[in-house]
Amino acid sequence: MVCAVRSGGVYAMFLGFFICAQGFVASAKDGKEGGAAVASAGPVAINRAPAEFQWDANRKLSWDDFRGDAMPETERSAAATHCGIGFKTKTEGPDKKQKVVVYNTFYTSKSWVRPDAKKPSILEHEQGHFDLCEIYTRKLRARMEQFDFSAADIRTALMGIYDEISREYESRQQAYEQETVHGTNVPAQKHWREMIAMEL
Repeated sequence: MVCAVRSGGVYAMFLGFFICAQGFVASAKDGKEGGAAVASAGPVAINRAPAEFQWDANRKLSWDDFRGDAMPETERSAAATHCGIGFKTKTEGPDKKQKVVVYNTFYTSKSWVRPDAKKPSILEHEQGHFDLCEIYTRKLRARMEQFDFSAADIRTALMGIYDEISREYESRQQAYEQETVHGTNVPAQKHWREMIAMEL
């Protein structure tokens, strides 16, 4: 099995494209400027809700999905989304054919929202991050479906594809944060919502 992990850099929010273990982290501002969001991966409350789940067109995020420890009210970030694109290789069928499985996961125990920030506009912005993650999951999946397992160095070849999609993904998430000003620029947020919906 081929599997790798990578973390991203800090921008106006925490940003990352992680394979097989962690995910993209983004934050929404509650009408306030400045400050970087640093996510907290606190304990999960004991309940029957899943600790993580895959993107589904029929299931939108709710504030119940944000179960990580929220940052203090002194922080300017109102919420943070942790999601990630993962992939793994596996063999299947009687002919032991190899394939790459690509998936998009939301991590509830790492995603958080301040109690005073549970507003529809902020949730919509966070949904946009998860939806962008799905768009790039599909791009990576399409590339991986064409992967040639006869390559001399499979890991290097897979990571080469990942690196290319990763750069596009990080750039797009940055643009989303900057142009929407973390979801506070209403016309820009509407434009991005429509654009993301078309791409999905």
